[in-house]
Amino acid sequence: MSYQKLRVIDDKCLDKFKKESKCCIIIKDLVYDVTSFFDHPGGYDIFKDYAGKDTTAAFAQIGHSINAQKLMKNYLVGIKKNSPLYEQNKNTRTVNGKIEYIDYFLEEIKEKEPPKIDIPETVRIK
Repeated sequence: MSYQKLRVIDDKCLDKFKKESKCCIIIKDLVYDVTSFFDHPGGYDIFKDYAGKDTTAAFAQIGHSINAQKLMKNYLVGIKKNSPLYEQNKNTRTVNGKIEYIDYFLEEIKEKEPPKIDIPETVRIK
């Protein structure tokens, strides 16, 4: 299994990123820097509303494609400190100077098709 060393990111670090005009969001305890993702189909402004926050529910509610989930891997920068995922992987913790890292197995990122919604025939647009 291939793994990546992910930086452990706490609330103080998220605040620092915000002050540096970086836009980071959290999905399933993983931190993504989406500052450069201007081509987001829902518009870049949606990220501004969620900067530094957990967006797991909103991400799941929209229902993103497998391609969108694969694209997310390009923006993965860290793991949220003291989150359940952090606790699960903290035995792989290393520290380099003042920066903490966790080994994270890339295959753990689930790639599922969004749920299909059955739309009644009377509502369908033709």
